[in-house]
Amino acid sequence: MQQKKIFYGWTIVAVAFLIGLTQAGVFQNVLSIFLKPMAEEFGWNRSIITGSIAVGSLAGGILSPLVGPHLDRYGPQKAAFWGITILSAGLIALSQLSSVWQLYLFFGTGRMIASGLLALVVTVSVSNWFIEKRGRAMGISQLGSRIGIAFLPLLVQYIILSYGWRTAWAVLGIIVFAFSALPSLIFLKRRPEDIGLLPDGNAPEKSLGSSEERPDEKKPASRFNIKKEPVWTRKTAFRTTAFRQLVFIMCVIYMVGAGSNFHLFPFMTDQGLPPTMAVLVITVLSVCAALGGVLFGFLAERISVKKLMGGVLITIGIIFFMVFWAVKKPVWMFIFAVVYGTIRGGVLPLIFLLWTEFYGRKSSGTVLGIAGPFRLAANAAGPVSAAICFDFFDNYWIPFSVFSSLLLMAGFLCLIVKPPVSKPV
Repeated sequence: MQQKKIFYGWTIVAVAFLIGLTQAGVFQNVLSIFLKPMAEEFGWNRSIITGSIAVGSLAGGILSPLVGPHLDRYGPQKAAFWGITILSAGLIALSQLSSVWQLYLFFGTGRMIASGLLALVVTVSVSNWFIEKRGRAMGISQLGSRIGIAFLPLLVQYIILSYGWRTAWAVLGIIVFAFSALPSLIFLKRRPEDIGLLPDGNAPEKSLGSSEERPDEKKPASRFNIKKEPVWTRKTAFRTTAFRQLVFIMCVIYMVGAGSNFHLFPFMTDQGLPPTMAVLVITVLSVCAALGGVLFGFLAERISVKKLMGGVLITIGIIFFMVFWAVKKPVWMFIFAVVYGTIRGGVLPLIFLLWTEFYGRKSSGTVLGIAGPFRLAANAAGPVSAAICFDFFDNYWIPFSVFSSLLLMAGFLCLIVKPPVSKPV
């Protein structure tokens, strides 16, 4: 009996995992570990340092609409390789940092690549290779960034304490290139159809949507229909109500995620937690989020994605507000990290699943690309707005309360959002 070959789509998932892992090198909670040693050496306040995140995110928003259609048409292979190479070079260059413009140039460029290019590469690649098993595939691929968020801060903190923050930047850049540049160049492919396969590894006679169906121009987009998948242009997608609603939900997710990722570490240390314990809390939270992402990926194959997404956002909106009380005792902070992290882990897989379910595989790069400027503007606004509030009021009460309220609003909107009606292009 011939042994069944492993579907090549799982190789795509593995590479997406590695890209996510190294992409975390320019995430907010990694920069937050560098915040205090760099501020002490150069005399910069928190707003100046977080400004580099804002600049990079806004630049990523400009890049995203240009990259999205390219990924749909030509695939992610070369774009990912050169993007990772530039990102790595920027991180290594930060080891020679001497003035604030260099921080904005090197970190900002890396941030632009990660948010405007690599985030799309991960999502679009996995979405193109799976339909029935898209939930678990997306959850596993997103596991990479979660593990990066969990362990890169620990590594960075160790190197900073042992060798200094400059060495930490150089090591981080080398890790990013070594883990993901070559795998991207060698293994990434655009779609299974390009190499004679079908999504999920289905046989041609068993492919989804192969049975006779009456054409219906007003049929909502479906993630379970290959032959009648809609193709959306920038203009037609932008005009739909669902696009605007999903953009708002995504903006809340990225604003709150970026703001909380960056400021949770200084918030805990300001409240008296030792830096090593604060890093451990972030690690626990991130590990739980990684596991939660996989869990909710599987659940999304059985439960309505938008209902699941709505429930997750409402729940974490309530739990996040409890951080003001949890921080008073380390044990409660660890309980917060486990519960909040596990549930928050479902946010990224679910929002990308929702976009692909609404707009289909063939247009995922294009549609997510035009959503990019809004997503990344919100991503930039989260850390900066919270930093400005802290500089004025010397606490995080206002920004964290606003974050909780926005999560609740996005959650309720997610419960009522309706998919767009597909029309021929």
